[in-house]
Amino acid sequence: MSERIRLRAEDTLDLAIISALLQDARTSLSEMVYDAEERRFMVACTRYRREKPHDVETCEGLTECPAVLVFDCIEEVKHRGLDAEDPGLELSLLTIATEPGQRLMFHIDLVFDEDREIQLRSDCIDCRIDDFGEPVVARRTPCDHFADLLKATPESDPAASGG
Repeated sequence: MSERIRLRAEDTLDLAIISALLQDARTSLSEMVYDAEERRFMVACTRYRREKPHDVETCEGLTECPAVLVFDCIEEVKHRGLDAEDPGLELSLLTIATEPGQRLMFHIDLVFDEDREIQLRSDCIDCRIDDFGEPVVARRTPCDHFADLLKATPESDPAASGG
């Protein structure tokens, strides 16, 4: 059995560590649930195991594993840029940020690619991440994403720049 991450966050510094572990994690709306009665928001995702050795420039050797992110003490959940009609759309988590709220002490922002966001409103930070399942070689890496972006930019196309 491989090493698994299991961490808890109770303040913004702890949450920053979890955010770093989850950078570029893949998920979808169908992998998220908010239980208002339990005041719990959960996300199942596939995270990159950047804490393990790999080539940071090419992503060779990068592995991924399934993980669950759980927030407790959540009073409200808001979202922006997400379409409930497309629950299977793959989302890439860019960061988890916090900001002071007006009525509730914390707004915890799960910021996704393409200007999508879920905001959790709470009076505290009570979060945990648990890996589950076995790691595998990453099927698609952040390096692939950046290579696709470079192919799409005019600067990377000699014909577009007149060269």
